[in-house]
Formats: sequence, C-alpha cells, structure tokens
Amino acid sequence: MKNLIDKYAYLLVFVWSCVLFIPFLGAVHLFDWDEVNFAESAREMLLTGNYQKVQINFSAFTEKPPLFFWLQAASMHIFGVNEFAARLPNALVGIITLLFIFSVAHRWFTKRFAWIWVLLTTGSLTPHLYFKTGIIDPLYNLFIILSIYQLFLYSLGKNPLHAWLLGLFLGLAIITKGPVAVVIIVLCFLVYWAFQKGKIFFYVSHLFYATLSAFIVSAMWFGLETIQNGPDFLFAFIAYQVDLFLNPVAGHGQPFWYHPLVLLLGCFPASIIAFPNLIRSKAQTDTSAQLQLLFFMRLCFWVVLILFSIVETKIVHYSSLCYLPLTFLAAHFLYQFDLSQITWKKYQTVFFLFVGTMLSFLLMAITFIDSFKAKLIPFITDDFAIASLQVNGGWQGWEFLLGLGLFLALLIVVLQLKKGNVMPGLRGFLLFHSLLIPCLLAVLAPRIEQYSQAPAISFFKTLQNKDVYIETLGYKSYAQYFYGRTKPHSNDSAKTIDWLLHGTIDKDAYFSLHVNNIQDHINPSLQEIGRAGGFVFYKRLVQTDSLESIIKP
Repeated sequence: MKNLIDKYAYLLVFVWSCVLFIPFLGAVHLFDWDEVNFAESAREMLLTGNYQKVQINFSAFTEKPPLFFWLQAASMHIFGVNEFAARLPNALVGIITLLFIFSVAHRWFTKRFAWIWVLLTTGSLTPHLYFKTGIIDPLYNLFIILSIYQLFLYSLGKNPLHAWLLGLFLGLAIITKGPVAVVIIVLCFLVYWAFQKGKIFFYVSHLFYATLSAFIVSAMWFGLETIQNGPDFLFAFIAYQVDLFLNPVAGHGQPFWYHPLVLLLGCFPASIIAFPNLIRSKAQTDTSAQLQLLFFMRLCFWVVLILFSIVETKIVHYSSLCYLPLTFLAAHFLYQFDLSQITWKKYQTVFFLFVGTMLSFLLMAITFIDSFKAKLIPFITDDFAIASLQVNGGWQGWEFLLGLGLFLALLIVVLQLKKGNVMPGLRGFLLFHSLLIPCLLAVLAPRIEQYSQAPAISFFKTLQNKDVYIETLGYKSYAQYFYGRTKPHSNDSAKTIDWLLHGTIDKDAYFSLHVNNIQDHINPSLQEIGRAGGFVFYKRLVQTDSLESIIKP
C-alpha cells in the first residue's frame, strides 16, 4: 500500500484536493461584501463585454485590479452566473497550491513531510475553507508565496532565472490585488538582508531583472489602463490602499491582537502544533537548504502578521497569507518529532483540548439556536438582530452530530497524545477534520445564512429579469446587483440614491432596508411591500406624470 501511495503521490494529492475543494461550492449564497462584490464585477464584465475595466453597478470600481475577476468571468462563461462558477477559480487554486506545497516539501525534505503539510493544510479550518470561497486572497497569496519561494531559491545559488521568476509572480500578485504585494516582498527582502548582517546577497543586476519583470507584468494592465483612460484609476486605487493602512475603513477597526487570535482559532489544529516552532532558530539535523527554507517560512509568517496587525483596517482574511507558512511550521514540528528531535509539549495537549472543545461546542450550540433564541432576545438591543432571529433556520435536529463528531474525535486524539501516540493520533484527526469541514459548509452555512442575508437575497431574486431599479438603503451591499441581475443603466441618474428616492424615475424602484433604519428613510412615495427577517422592502412607482410630459409634444 505504501509503495502505491509513493508511486502515485501527486495523483493522490490531486484527487484528494478535488474531493475536498470542488463539492458543495454552490451550497450557500455568496456572502457580502467580498464574495458578492467580486462575482458582480465578473458578471458585469460578461454583460458589458468590457474586460479591461473593473466595474460595480456599471461604474468604475477602483479598489481592485482585474486578474481574479477575469478568472471568475471565464468560469461564469462556462458554468453560468452562479455561486459554483464564482468559487471554482479558488478551488482550482487550492488544487494547484496543494500540488505546489507537496512538491516543495518532497524536494527539500521527504514525501512523509509533504503529506503532513498537505494534511495540515486541508485539516485546518480556515486554510481549508478559503479555497471554497469567492475571495481574491487564495490566488493572491499563492503568487506571493511563489515569489518568496523564488527568493529562497535565489538565495541558494544566485541564479538570475529565479530573479526573473520572482518578478513574474510579484507582477501577477500586483494585478491580482495591488501593491501591498510589493511591500510584503520588500520587507521580507530587507529583513533577510538584515539577518545577513548587511552582506549583499542579491546582485544589483539581478535585482534589476526582478524589478523589470514585475513592472512589465503589472504594466500589462495598470499601464494599459492609464494610457487608455488616464491616471484617475491609478490615483484612486493608491489613495484607497493608503486609506486601508491608515484608517479602519468601513468599520473594520480591531485591536492589535486581532490577527493572532484569528490564526489561533481559525488555523486549528495547525496553530497549536506549530506554536513551539514559531520562533525557534534551528533544527538539529536540517541541511543548510532546509534551514534556509524554514527561515523564509518563519520570515513570511512574522512579516505578514506584524504588518497586518499594524494596519488599521483588520479583516479576517488579511492574515490569510500566514496560512501556508503556519502549516509548514506545524509540518516541520511533526517532522522533527518523527525523527525524535523534539518532544510533544504538555501545554500543546491542553491548548488542543481547549480550543477544539470550544469550537466543537460552538458548532453544536449553533444548531440549537431556534430553541434558545427566545431567551436571548430580551438581552439584545438591536432591532435588526432581534428581527433576524425570528426567522426559522430550518434546522432538522441532527445537525449537532457534526459538532459532536468533532468533539469525540478530539477526545480520541487527546487520549492518543497522552499515550504518546502523537503521529497516529494527529494523522487520524487531520483526515477526519479534512472531510468534516466541507460537510460543515454544506450543512451549517445555508442554515446560518437564514438569520443574516438570505431574506434579502430571496427578495432580490424575485426581481430578476424585471426592468426595474434595485438598491439598498441604510446599509451597504452588492447582493442587489448580483442576485437582482441588474443591467446597465440607460439613465446615469439611477446611480444616485437621492434620484431614486426623490427624482422623476423612469421605471419602478425597489429598496431593501434594515428594520432599524426605517425612521431614517421615511418617504411618502415609498410603499412597503413586505418584510422578512431583519429586512423591510419598499417600492417606488415610476413617475408617470413626468413620462407623459416627455412623450407629449
């Protein structure tokens, strides 16, 4: 059996990743903001045929470059405009990522190390889940990791090819999400240089090659956009990036310890396993190349964690670039343990049990929310939250078994850890957890969504293929465009809320509000047409008098 696994290792990694990442991609609606935002930009590319310009509501969207949207648009062209097509590019990125990390670990360590790294990636919560999303970060992070890997390869032999490839992947990262990629690579470069005590490790000519390569690739879009449409996009894009760094944009301000906590809980169990390996400088028998790779992985982890802990805008996936370095460090810890170079710590067992128990009980508690929400409501002061909880989540009563299964698996692995059977226990847990995570997404996410955005999305869907205006009031969303399948406006005034509310509109307008925002948007021309969950829906009729005045000579 072992010989077969070794012989067909890459095929097995491919099949394993396909089984985990592709099923259930369309099990739940796209989530606001990012998933719906990006999918809508791709949909508008298809609808307008304009692939050069990124748009939202058929207006310029200056927050992101287009590479990921091109992939989504291609997927939608094949599979239709739906959740599956919007998320499929990241599933494919996940497959490529697992094959990449397996090849890296196999080349520089062993196949056993490679399998451990793959299992830690698929068996940890957020590193697995983000390959089943429609956000930009999996692709963006892959390009940055590839850039850092090329920097590592260059440090071994100063081959100019790796300088060119570093720039290539960096340029692709730039047209995927933006210039933060440059900041990360430059910081990694400078910190590594500092650890070399100022010794020049990168020839100036090769540094030029990397810079030129990155410039050429990124200019293929940024340069073309600037030549065709002027520098407005570039200036607005840079201003937005600076604003993200200096200010908590869109209310996403969090304390400094936010990302460490996100990684501790979200990357369970890799975060617990990797903890002793986060700052340790050497492994006993690693070769110089292995030590160098270990150094670059630690370097990437700490540069990203510190940088995004300083940045004022903090969102969960901002620290997702830490996932692969963190799972590598966890895999390296187990590799050392397997070689009897390191011992499993008692505090790791304690934290493993504590974090795992907390997550499993949380999963079980969520499934009983309809049973105890009546007791929660008196303590809630937000009208939207109260109204949202009134929705029936559609729980069937058996869903708690998923959380219970996680808890039982946790107890089994803890018993194995206490007996000293570390590798068999963790290997079994990672296999189980890898298969459990897609089930959690397929079963829990659609039911949890009922308490948040599902009522509004159901309303937007009823307006598909109708020649109407659709907007939200008092809260920001992109779901009305994607799920309402809106079309380009013939009247530019339709892009302003004030005109839709008070102007002489030329077709019916529909609005979605939170129930606690009704008083802020009292308008005698608005007709309430329904309520669902925490949302109330209004309609404003076409202004027939103004139309008649236009039609009459």
